[in-house]
Amino acid sequence: MKFLKKVQAEMTKVVWPSRNKTILYTIAVILVSLFIAYYMAGFDFIFLKYGVKSLIG
Repeated sequence: MKFLKKVQAEMTKVVWPSRNKTILYTIAVILVSLFIAYYMAGFDFIFLKYGVKSLIG
């Protein structure tokens, strides 16, 4: 019980972001994730088309 009371006391100190900041951060994470996915897919395509096939024969 002592642990849970300490957790509750610490949670009252947390400064939560506003709704607008949460939405902005969510959009940023989605955009960065999509950028990285397309970046990696591009390299995958290049390596499959030009790298691996030339090694296999």
